[in-house]
Amino acid sequence: MKKWRALILGNGEDQGRKNVIWNMIGSLLFALASIVLFAAAARAAGEAAAGIFSIAFTTGQLLLTIGYYEVRAFQVTDLSGQYSFPDYLSARILTSAAMAAAGVIYVCVLRPEPVKGTVILLMCFYKLVDGAADVFEGEFQRQGRLDVAGKSLAFRTAFSGSVFILAVLWSKDIVVASGAAVAAAVLAFAAFDLAVIGEFGPLALSGAWKKVFGLLKDCTALFVVGFLYLYICNAAKYAIDAHMSAEAVTYYTDLYLPTSTINLLSGFIFKPLLTTMGTSCKQGEWGKFRSLVGRLLLGIAGLTAVCCLGAFLLGIPVLSFVFGHDLSPYRTALVLLILGGGFNAAVMLLYYALTTMRKQVLILFCYGSAFLLAAGGAPLLVGRLGIFGGAVCYTGVMAVLVALLFLCFRHQYRKAVSAGRARPDPGTDTPVSRGRGERKEREE
Repeated sequence: MKKWRALILGNGEDQGRKNVIWNMIGSLLFALASIVLFAAAARAAGEAAAGIFSIAFTTGQLLLTIGYYEVRAFQVTDLSGQYSFPDYLSARILTSAAMAAAGVIYVCVLRPEPVKGTVILLMCFYKLVDGAADVFEGEFQRQGRLDVAGKSLAFRTAFSGSVFILAVLWSKDIVVASGAAVAAAVLAFAAFDLAVIGEFGPLALSGAWKKVFGLLKDCTALFVVGFLYLYICNAAKYAIDAHMSAEAVTYYTDLYLPTSTINLLSGFIFKPLLTTMGTSCKQGEWGKFRSLVGRLLLGIAGLTAVCCLGAFLLGIPVLSFVFGHDLSPYRTALVLLILGGGFNAAVMLLYYALTTMRKQVLILFCYGSAFLLAAGGAPLLVGRLGIFGGAVCYTGVMAVLVALLFLCFRHQYRKAVSAGRARPDPGTDTPVSRGRGERKEREE
């Protein structure tokens, strides 16, 4: 066991480069997992089964927002140690239990046909393991070891994904494959995260449940935001599932999955910089903070342009080959979805920036507005334009959300600079001005 832990932790040399590389590997595998698993299900079990798996995977991801409770962004920017790892772990146990209960209630209320209901429950528990591992990975990152978090994500994703692929190819049954993936994910979590967490802190529950509930209260607005965000991303898919065939869900999923590319590539850059953003905000270095966000937004814009061009020239032939469907009628929808993926990457960056500034309520307002737009627009556009209408809905809503978040970010930046605020007060939604306190100290 000691040798295994030593292998995971490494020698601690050249830590910055390792953080970037392993974050990249873990994020890449995690993003590709949905594409690869869906492609394997489509080829081995057929288009209808793949459509069921797509809806189940999406539902599991939606329910995972309960498990995450959007604590990760708060945890990795909690550089002052307002909450301990036992506090974060205790909160995650509560949210994971709520997630499991929500999955069971969802299936009992909607009563889908047996295969679909079983796969939904299995994907809920598959994603529940991701939620459990996330709090460990957040602690690794908070203590400067993003490389360990990346290794954890890469190991668990690769192992459980490989088991799913082998099982579906052997059995031709998505229920069997989904069950095997759940078992593999649990095993990988135990072998990696539980094995090394002792090097970072005690594996124990919090002795102060008042603090645990305080943490959940601090993250409630972000939790609602996370739930709204996933609905916004998948509103078109749910509308297609309600108004069109399972095969149509499969085609839309084929086109939608590549949109994660821009989010993935931009995440390679800005996720390692989250602690830098937190430090700049804490120390009141607002010019540096704004410059960092601005450069990342420009990078996302350039990356989006390249990806849109690639999607127009090569996207349809490549996707048709990978998924085994003729997607040639949907070239315009694909390019539009890739553009929406660029907006999505900008949304995530601005979300992290405002979270670092502890502006949860403003974030909730922006996402709530986008949610209303998606909920009303998706059924209407899909009903009239089909799959292309789903692409229009997704991209349009993301564009509106980017605009709202950017306006809020700019306003809060100007407000912080003009007020001379030096750092945000952890656990509140308002930064604390040090100017008055510093003047008082000088006077004394």
